Parts: sequence; structure tokens; C-alpha cells
Amino acid sequence: MTTPRANANLPSAPKQLPGKLAGLSLWRQIWVLAIWPFWEGVMSWLVGTVDLMLAGRLPGESVKVAALDALGVSGYISWLMVMVFAAVGVGATALIARAIGGQHKRLANSALGQAMLLAGGSGVIFGAAMYGVCGWIGRAVGLQDQALVYCVLYLQWVAMAAPFFAVLLVGNAALRAAGDTRSPFVVMIVVNVVNIVMSWAFVFGPGAIGGHGVAGIAWGTMLAWVTGSVLTVAMLRRGSSGLRLRLIRLRPHMHTIKRILRVSVPGAIESIFAMWLGNFFVIMIVGALGGKGLQGAHMIAVRIESMSFLAGVALGTAAATLVGQYLGMGDIAQAKRAARRCWLAGSIIMVGIGILFFAIPETLVRMVTDATPALEHCPPLIRMYAWIQLPFATYLVLSGVLRGVGDTRVTMRMTAMSTFLVRLPLAYALAIPLAGGLYGLWLALCFELTFRGVIFALRFLHGGWTRLEV
Repeated sequence: MTTPRANANLPSAPKQLPGKLAGLSLWRQIWVLAIWPFWEGVMSWLVGTVDLMLAGRLPGESVKVAALDALGVSGYISWLMVMVFAAVGVGATALIARAIGGQHKRLANSALGQAMLLAGGSGVIFGAAMYGVCGWIGRAVGLQDQALVYCVLYLQWVAMAAPFFAVLLVGNAALRAAGDTRSPFVVMIVVNVVNIVMSWAFVFGPGAIGGHGVAGIAWGTMLAWVTGSVLTVAMLRRGSSGLRLRLIRLRPHMHTIKRILRVSVPGAIESIFAMWLGNFFVIMIVGALGGKGLQGAHMIAVRIESMSFLAGVALGTAAATLVGQYLGMGDIAQAKRAARRCWLAGSIIMVGIGILFFAIPETLVRMVTDATPALEHCPPLIRMYAWIQLPFATYLVLSGVLRGVGDTRVTMRMTAMSTFLVRLPLAYALAIPLAGGLYGLWLALCFELTFRGVIFALRFLHGGWTRLEV
């Protein structure tokens, strides 16, 4: 559906956004919206990275390698949780940002309540499903013996906290959509403090408190998610961000739920089938290569290279909020300017981090573990990723723009095409038939992300996203 033709003739002069963004220049608005999601992303990154660091320092080389393999696979399953719950957050973001921009406070609060209801429900369903199939998942990617035991143990504990994690992610997305990007960052600081302190205590603490190994790492993560969800709900109940979570808004309202799902479902399909399933097949290829420690090395390299896309995701988040609010008030020209400036900033920052990847990959790996497979395999993979930061930034920022305005059907198709027609065939061919191993697989991943950046840039430049309604 498109807006009336009259919208195309609206004046292009910048208009004032409401709330905390009022009166700020465009660059200042980008800074205010991006800086806290960036640090929030750093905090989220630290949760998974701290888990890997603790596993990488367990006593005994064989225990350490098995734990790293297990948490490497578990990280992909946790990533699926992030994708599913974030899809609900994307639907909430699109609706809340438009409502805030149009100064429709009742609609924004209604969207918040229904999004939180969807978060809780999806968390219960996903957690139950993950608890039941985690053993099959571990075997499907080639885990055996102690690594398989560790994987099942970690995932079953984490599955029980899935509803809390869903509320945490969706609540933070709602706060950002309202222009409050600082509160989610504060929440994630608390989450990290709880995770670091409790996980360390359960693993290395004195007496009966410590010595619980992988189970202790999972317990610390669970407690961190529960704490973060309680804080997020408290902030939304207080209403200081302009949004207020009221109990009456948790009653199912089908019209609002459908509006959220109209954006969320294509995003969820894209996340689960086009992105996560594609990457699950990637770790199955890693498992087919054989050799202990490869899953752990692959995941450590992924975790390190994800340092760069924290900036891209943060600027994509800022762009989604700004574009949504400017479109909500009818200022298409300013929405385009906001998106282009976020694209530029993301590209500059990620290229700079790519230089760091190329210069000191071994140092970065040793920050996580001193396990032999990681030190052998990870540095060349990280250097390889350093070369694709520009197209990667393009994809991250512009996909945030397109999803933020509700263009999720097109992004779903583009991501699916890129994953199943480029990534997987090329990864399999270079890794196994052409005997490139883990290095050939990563070469394929780099090529595919470059291709993805190009097609998302073309979609953005086409401009059809400016005429969408949600």
C-alpha cells in the first residue's frame, strides 16, 4: 500500500521531531540515537563473549576444547532466539516510531502492550521447543562425547530463561523506538555485571558456590536475563521515556497485534529461514570438516569479527528510528538524509575497525582463549573479514532502514536469495569439494556479504521504501 500522491509534494524543509530529539541537528540526532545502542550492543556482545572466555579458561586442554565447541554451537542457537524476539521488536519499532512521530500516544502505548504480550508468548514457545530439540541440534552439527553433553546442558538451562530474554529484547526495542536509547544501555550494563559476577562465581568461586563448569556459565546467563527483563519492565511501567506499560494494554487487541505481525512475520521468516537456517547449514559444513576444536574456532572468529558490526547495527537502529519518525510526520527528504548520513558514519567506523582486525588478530584471539585450535585457525579468518567492512556496513545500516520502515517482505526475499543461492552453495563448494576447509568456507561468507551489501544498496537507492505504510 502507498500513501496518497500528495505526500510526494510535501515540503522538504526539516521538521522538528518530538520528545528528546526536538531541536537537535540531524547529526546530533544520529549521535543521540546511535551512541547508546552501540554501547548496548557492546554489552550484549560481552554476555556471549564472557561465556566463551570462561569456557576457554576451564582447567584441562580437552575440557577447554570441548566446552568451546559446545558454546560455539550454543551461540548459534542463542542467536536464533535473538532473531525471533528481535523480529517482534522490529514490528513494535515500526509502529511505535510512526506513532511517536505522528504524536499518537495512545497508539504507541497500545503497540507497546501488545508487543510485550507477543514477546512473552514467543519466549515460552521458543524456550520449550529449544529445551526439547537441543540434543538433536548438537548431533546434527557433529558434536560428540563431552562437547555434546556440554551443549545440551547449557542450552537446556538457557531455554528456561527464554521468556525473560524475549521481554528484555522487545522492551528495549520499544524504548529505542520512542527515542530513549540510554535506558536500554543502562539495563545491559546491569545484565553484564550480573552475568560476569555470577558466572565467574559459579565456575571459579570458592567452595560449593564454584566448580560447576559449563552449567555455572549457563546459570549466570540465566540470572542476567531475568534481572534485565525485570528492570526493563520497571522502566516501561514508570513511563519516563514517553511510553507507559499499563496492565490493561496487555489484553489481546487483535487489530494492533495484526499490525505488528504484518511487519514482524516477514522479518521473522527472514531471520529464521534466510539468515539463521543458512548459518546453521554453515556450522553443519564446519562439523562435516571433522577435527576437534573447529566449531569453537569458527565461533570465536565470528564473535571477534562481530565487534565491527556493533557500530553498523547501532547506526542501523538510529536510522530506523529517525526514518520512521520523519516518515510519520511526512518529511520524506529528511528521512532520506538521515538514512544516508547513518550509512556514511557506519561505513567509516567499520572500515576503521577492519584495519584493527588486519593488524592484531592474534592478540584479539588470546583475549578469549589460549586453546590451540583457536590460535591456529582464527587469525587468518579475522584478517579475511577485514577486507569486507564497507559492504558489510552497507548491508547492516540499510537493512535497518528498510526493516524500520516496514519493508520487511523485500528484505526477506533479498536475504533468502543471497543466502541460499550464493552463500550456501559457494561455502560447501569451497570448503569440501575444493578442499578449502574452514578458510574456503570463510572466503565464501565474505563474498556473499559483499553481494548482499550491493543488493541492499540498490533497494535503498530505488526509494520505494519511502511510500510504505505500516
